[in-house]
Amino acid sequence: MKDYDLSKIAMSGSVGLDSLFAREAHILKPHATGRRKVASMKDLSGFQRTSAETLVHKSERELWALKKEADGQYFIERLFDDTGEPLKG
Repeated sequence: MKDYDLSKIAMSGSVGLDSLFAREAHILKPHATGRRKVASMKDLSGFQRTSAETLVHKSERELWALKKEADGQYFIERLFDDTGEPLKG
């Protein structure tokens, strides 16, 4: 991951993280694939289960799928992108 020197970013207007990220959107990038490995139940603490295979991210209100790979490991996968279009897998 690339480190950013935040001291070189000009501060004008509102201060705070929200305004910083609004001005410097390149600092944050969404997860590239929208897929995460689940190592423990703690990884699912930000989600609410709505069915056997569907989760809703509590704060972002996004739909995710819970899946099991052939080797027995679990992962979660985001179902829609930021524009509301289904993600292609």
